[in-house]
Amino acid sequence: MFVLLSQSQALLRWPDLIVFIVSFALMIYIGCYCAKRNSSAESYFLASRSMPGWVVGFSVMATIISSMSFLANPGFAFKENWRYLVPCAGYIIATFVAIILFMPYFRKGHVNSAYEYLEKRFGLWARLYAALAFLLIQIIRIGIILYAASLAIQAMTGWPMEIVILLLGIIVAIYTIAGGLEAVIWTDLIQGITLIVGALICLPILIKQLPGGFAQIFDVANAHDKFSLGDMNWDFRIKGFWVMLVTGPFMWLQLMCTDQAMVQRYCAPKSKSDARKSLIMGVAMSFPMWLYFFFIGTALFVFYQAFPDKLTADLEAPEQILPFFILTEVPAGISGFVIMGLIAAAMSTLDSLINATAATVTTDFYKRIFICNKDEKHYLKAGRWFSVLFAVVMISTALFIHFAKTTTLNDIQNYAYNILGGGLLGLFMLGLLTKSVSSFAAATATITTFTISSSWVFFGSPLSQEKFPQIYARIPSTFWMGTFSNLIIFGLGLAITYILGKRSEKKLDNLTIWTSKDN
Repeated sequence: MFVLLSQSQALLRWPDLIVFIVSFALMIYIGCYCAKRNSSAESYFLASRSMPGWVVGFSVMATIISSMSFLANPGFAFKENWRYLVPCAGYIIATFVAIILFMPYFRKGHVNSAYEYLEKRFGLWARLYAALAFLLIQIIRIGIILYAASLAIQAMTGWPMEIVILLLGIIVAIYTIAGGLEAVIWTDLIQGITLIVGALICLPILIKQLPGGFAQIFDVANAHDKFSLGDMNWDFRIKGFWVMLVTGPFMWLQLMCTDQAMVQRYCAPKSKSDARKSLIMGVAMSFPMWLYFFFIGTALFVFYQAFPDKLTADLEAPEQILPFFILTEVPAGISGFVIMGLIAAAMSTLDSLINATAATVTTDFYKRIFICNKDEKHYLKAGRWFSVLFAVVMISTALFIHFAKTTTLNDIQNYAYNILGGGLLGLFMLGLLTKSVSSFAAATATITTFTISSSWVFFGSPLSQEKFPQIYARIPSTFWMGTFSNLIIFGLGLAITYILGKRSEKKLDNLTIWTSKDN
């Protein structure tokens, strides 16, 4: 689908490959070392709840800054402006909401899954619905990320894409399956450092070649309005500044408060204080990294304005601009370290998703429904086999994208997120912020929101544009769905409770902010 360089065979440089081999070998060693320390499903999926907070903070950052950020943010800044930096600010809001509202309840309840809480509050249906929604979204996402990371390695080595996908996928699978969450977090530390150092290497090399140095970046970028944060008009039909500002916090709240991979990191630190520090550390590192990636994209625009003859390849997508610069302008060995930073950004997300999806299947389906009364070693073994399964799914999905030459999986992932995941935050909020909403009211609100979201996606699709052009013209952009679906489910849950006059009769000790024993 993407071809970075026609001369990729010439970029096979031994110093770069040595960097790859040493880095991959270290991660596999960590996985094998941590494997000896796993004696139960809790140690495998939650690192025995004993990790240092600062290490988990690095893991949070490395998981959030995926390879998509490493590629997409510089690419968008290169092509357009800094519009997509605006929703990143919502991560700051989401982090402090998570610290105050969500993290204490996940830790206090001693849960193994994010969705155990929903069963305690609303019943088994809520747990299974949320867990299934998470799984369906991540199954597609994990293959897309592996494919994107494999592009950079393929461009550098000239190896067949299918070989690159298999090798990278197997390496990630080995240390993740062997060592569990503890291996994931410790390798995330290494990958996070590699990501930061690798990214920081690029800018000095670029500035050194510019005749006007650092100042030239600002002069040329300002002249082309490259630092713009988007259209400032109050037009909610376009992805301008205000739309991004409003929708960003909901997007990040969805991730921080309902995603199993994040909940594992709330529970892994050895104390509440460490857990709080890890989240603050994660956001303190992530936002500057996003800012830096956008600046790199703008600097690349200025660089190729100054040296248009250096842009020798016909790039098919703006996401290819940073890898192109690395492979053509950064010296051998150093470029391997920078590319390793890009790959590390992908690996830190992939290993987290493999472990999180396996944890969800093991805890929310296998242990809860099918095999309920086995010892911890049994569930540890089951967790490893489910990790193997999702590693195979990851590799198979990436290979499918490669051979099918299709981008439809990305569309499918967006549809699944909008339909299935769109109201999950609202469902959690109904549980935590209200005492009166019953299981029936929550279920009715969930079904109604699912129906509205499905209709919204359909009538906002290209098929609807062809078949029902008048309706299509009036349908708001699905970009708003992550915001409105959560508001709809929350509002409906309250409205149904008020209309029926039937309050929840369950004991809600430590299940809402109003019934917390800390209060």
